[in-house]
Amino acid sequence: MNIKDFLQHVQDAYAALTDLSIVMLDLQYQPVTKVSNITELAELVLFSPDKPFPPSGFLDDDIQWQRPMVVQTGYWGIKAIVAPVLVEQKVEYLIWAGAFIEEETKPIIKEQCSRFPNSQTWLQVIEQTKEQTISTVEKKLSDIEKMAVICGEYISNDRQKQHYKHYFHLLDTAVDRARRLSLHMNDFLHMFQQIDDDIDFSLYIKRRDREWIVANAVGEKAEQLWNKQVKTAFPPLSNSLFHSRNVVYFENAALDPRFAFFVTHGVKPSAVVAYPVLHDSEIEGWIVIGSQTKRSLSKEVVQIGTILVKYWQLYSEYELAHVKMDRHFMRLSMLIEISRAMNVVKDTDEILRMMTDFVAELAYGDFVFTVLADHKRKVKVHCGAISERQVTEYYEDVCQRYFFTEEKLLETIPKLRETKFGTVMEISFSVHEHMHGVMAVHMKHLEAAKEAEVYVTALIGISTMIMKQNNYHGPKQELNMDMLSERLTSREMDVLNLLVQGCSNREIADRLFISIHTVKNHITNIFQKIGVNDRSQLIALVYQLNNRKDINEEHH
Repeated sequence: MNIKDFLQHVQDAYAALTDLSIVMLDLQYQPVTKVSNITELAELVLFSPDKPFPPSGFLDDDIQWQRPMVVQTGYWGIKAIVAPVLVEQKVEYLIWAGAFIEEETKPIIKEQCSRFPNSQTWLQVIEQTKEQTISTVEKKLSDIEKMAVICGEYISNDRQKQHYKHYFHLLDTAVDRARRLSLHMNDFLHMFQQIDDDIDFSLYIKRRDREWIVANAVGEKAEQLWNKQVKTAFPPLSNSLFHSRNVVYFENAALDPRFAFFVTHGVKPSAVVAYPVLHDSEIEGWIVIGSQTKRSLSKEVVQIGTILVKYWQLYSEYELAHVKMDRHFMRLSMLIEISRAMNVVKDTDEILRMMTDFVAELAYGDFVFTVLADHKRKVKVHCGAISERQVTEYYEDVCQRYFFTEEKLLETIPKLRETKFGTVMEISFSVHEHMHGVMAVHMKHLEAAKEAEVYVTALIGISTMIMKQNNYHGPKQELNMDMLSERLTSREMDVLNLLVQGCSNREIADRLFISIHTVKNHITNIFQKIGVNDRSQLIALVYQLNNRKDINEEHH
């Protein structure tokens, strides 16, 4: 049922209860409903051609009334009840209920009828109209007041329902937009202005270095505030409110000297709401909305703003997590690729350089420095914004602290150390008992230290394992056919021959009459013995040695 039909039904019920003609009017005295239970006397009052309804002086505009009252209809002695319909504590409609004659007034009214146009009709109708006692009129006043309360509450609830539909649509739009597109702060600030027509500016104030800056501004006059520094006198930035992390609300803000920043730039706010934007429980900014025309903003507007801010925080955290996840996938992929490249290179100095370059690409700081030493020599590699003089100075410091004290090298736990170059993460490692190293990574942001520790230690672990294999096999030793025959069993040579021909595990199992599980074990052993990670590396290596023909000749 729509609101107009509901009001009509309520009006019809109270017209029958009070035996009065009732109609609802807006504040311009235009009918909102059709007249219910129209009596002959009410018809004469409402539709008389000689005196249009409502009569002049129908209501005194200066009266701030909250309850029903008995008023003159414009025809002497003929009365009606007028009741205000309050919606959110403000008069928005009127109920007119009449017409009636109070007791002991009929003779006087009949005398006055002789002055009315069509007086015979008036006399006849008044004669038939029943006089109302004082108690009866008071009862009708009470009934009409109840009707006004019912109508006001229904209109208010319906309006709130429409507001909530609008709010939910707004939130749904935000969620849908975030799902399909990247959502920026300006988009969110525009949504705040859609909460209520009276919100005419919205800002995002964030910390930049040690200052608070208007980073985003939406609104015709508010755009003048963009990129301006906000003084700490602004209430949300004061110590008492800043540390409370609560939504703060102000009225008559333009008269408050603490809001001089706004007034100076042409914005004269009346009502202002400031929402803290949190990240890891710390305030990283404030979303500020306000109205220059409305003295106050409703509780519902403030609450829906709170929901929007919380959604923005969730969205921001999701975006940050998504970016971090993408970065981790990219870095893991880089780690896999650099590991494969190191395994092919098999040169210790080159592996050291690749390690250093890879960590520099992770961009944790301005430079990466690596030293590797054995009983014969020390090799230093560096990458990034560090001069040769600084390299020499740091190299001597590292040698003094690590290579001249054996115990230090046994400590493989990463350590953060303050140096004249800034904070540096140092990680010592060991290839074998005579070859040790130290990698130093400059850290711009300490919060990235845990992530850096994970990737750098993983890279060092892979690199040292490859260097150990290279040292075990001999630094300059090259793989040849004789070495393949020595390292692989006869069955593994059969599997290798079929792998080079491009056979799948199933095809190899069928040709050699063994299980797939056994094939996988043979392939794993081949990879480990030859020092490759996958089939592509194995096939490339075998073709490089041109050994396919040799294998065929050996078995035939």
